[in-house]
Amino acid sequence: MKRLAWMIAAIAAATPVVAAEFVVKAGAPNKVVFISKAATETFDGKTDRIEGRIVVDPASVGDSVTVQLEVDLASLETGIGKRNQHMRKNHLETEKYPKAVFTGAAVLQPKGATLTPGKTIEFECEGSFTLHGVTKRLRAKVDVTARDERTLAFRASFKVPLADYKIERPKFLFLKLGEVQDVVVEGVAIAAP
Repeated sequence: MKRLAWMIAAIAAATPVVAAEFVVKAGAPNKVVFISKAATETFDGKTDRIEGRIVVDPASVGDSVTVQLEVDLASLETGIGKRNQHMRKNHLETEKYPKAVFTGAAVLQPKGATLTPGKTIEFECEGSFTLHGVTKRLRAKVDVTARDERTLAFRASFKVPLADYKIERPKFLFLKLGEVQDVVVEGVAIAAP
């Protein structure tokens, strides 16, 4: 009996993982929103210039996930031109650091979940986040819904403390910025051809 169990385990281990690649293209409905809550002002910035890829085995999420998502920071819009200009030039320094990048995606929980069409699963994930030339490990809550076998919808939320990424807070009276930004990323990934 032990030999049979060992043989089954060996066959299962030798069975290749069936991962699928999904592509995120810049433009609607994909978007990134940051929300700044300062003592005297709350505003948000948003962009739909997010792109990348997700490689995942829908039958066992957590055993095989690769994520590479990039956001064009020079496209962030806050609704006020002068604020956009100062944010991009003086604080995000988008000429020097044009993108924010999330890579990796260790699934902390639940491990081995199956993406079933029409069902949303909440994951806790961790990966590397690069912003303003600084890379740190970041945890995010991610809701994933398989719309069908070729389409994944996702929504991630996390916090970004500006000091951790060496981003100076503005001192201008017209540009008040919270110390920690709430970030929400929503998107749709389509199976690669």
